Amino acid sequence: MYSRFAFVILKVAGLVRTANALSVLFSASSKDQVSDDIFDFQNINNVTSSAAIYTTELSVAGEKFTVQLDTGSSDLWLDTTGIDLSSFTDTGVKSSISYLDSTVAQGPVLIGNVTIGSFSASQALISAPGANATTYGDKGLLGVGPPLLSQINNDLTGTSFDGSPFLQNVFDDDPSLDEFITFALSRSESTGTTDGGIFTIGEIASNLTSVSSSPKLDVVLKSRWTVLMDGVIVNGKKISGNSAFLDLDVPSQQPSQTLANLDTGTGLALIPGVYADAIYGSIPGSSLDEVSGLYIVPCDAKVNVSFIFGGVEYPVHPIDTIQATLGTDGSIACFSGFLPTDVDPNESTEDFLLGDSFMRNVYAVFSFGSFISGTNPPTIQLLSTTDADKAYAEFDSLSAQRNQSLLGKVTNSGSSTSPTSPSSSRDSSATLLMPGTLYGWLSLATLALLSGLVIP
Repeated sequence: MYSRFAFVILKVAGLVRTANALSVLFSASSKDQVSDDIFDFQNINNVTSSAAIYTTELSVAGEKFTVQLDTGSSDLWLDTTGIDLSSFTDTGVKSSISYLDSTVAQGPVLIGNVTIGSFSASQALISAPGANATTYGDKGLLGVGPPLLSQINNDLTGTSFDGSPFLQNVFDDDPSLDEFITFALSRSESTGTTDGGIFTIGEIASNLTSVSSSPKLDVVLKSRWTVLMDGVIVNGKKISGNSAFLDLDVPSQQPSQTLANLDTGTGLALIPGVYADAIYGSIPGSSLDEVSGLYIVPCDAKVNVSFIFGGVEYPVHPIDTIQATLGTDGSIACFSGFLPTDVDPNESTEDFLLGDSFMRNVYAVFSFGSFISGTNPPTIQLLSTTDADKAYAEFDSLSAQRNQSLLGKVTNSGSSTSPTSPSSSRDSSATLLMPGTLYGWLSLATLALLSGLVIP
């Protein structure tokens, strides 16, 4: 999790509504701007990189909290420092959620009224005052993943208390509400980085209704938004297979398919090394850094990459395949937006962890199905929002403007370092400022958790 500049809601419009559905449109603004909108859905960027997190605003005990929205978890925890929660019921149970970057949210499990938009529920949450997992301006996390992933619900098993996740309570309380959520992460027309988007509960954006015709991808794991992926196309060449999970009897998985988890709580993406090699290994001037496990690439490198789901290609904007960050000497260096990793089925649940590097290129509908009620399988539907030809043509301009934007942020934040031109390799006298750390190179294990991967 990381933030310096926030984005707040300007208006709510243009959505196909169902009864009592909730929707949030958000777009760029200074973090100091005050919004009267009760759905304060924000996009918070890191000052030293092009990464971001996505947040919404909820109310607890009359206090407003900015919380990260995460499809990769299912619990609500809050940094309640200075907040009077005497009206809440203390379950007598303590719970803890740990992240691989060594941050922790832990504390007593309390139950009380939680409100987001027009929805309220009597909700179990972790009161985690002083949590070091809220370093970047957010004050907690709202998980919108499958209910089975809930640590709180697990910890309250055998007690008289209900530990159901927030969305499950919302859907249970209003049977007329369609049991799905959607995300669309839009991008800035000037820099190509994330610039707001849409989050909805129980409705589809009116200009994106064609997503209803997209293939329904069955969710193949009970505790993750994980689906089967058919392959990746890199500069016209298809790569497929090499799944680490073929021996685990995932329903209907073919040898050419891999498992992909779609996670809004991950700022970048993790992919098997063979796929990262195909994307970045042939770029002139690229190199695989043995310390970090990242590909260091020229900032002007561009690649045509598409992911295939349900037989449909979903192109990725070249600006998402290359991430920019600042060195301690003020220079800009670039690295792979899809991070290579060695997949171990004993430690992971998927081959691909597709965070915002991928999610910025699709409109995604997460349908809970039997996760919540009924017998219909949970599914994901995707609609491409990236025009591959246009994206390739505009990359050079967007990349240059993104670099200038980063330099401007550092200047405006009071950095004493003089910015210099983008670099295509790591200088021995300068270290990169990666998201989640102040100085130095991160190990891949730490980078994998840039945006809050949870230790099972």
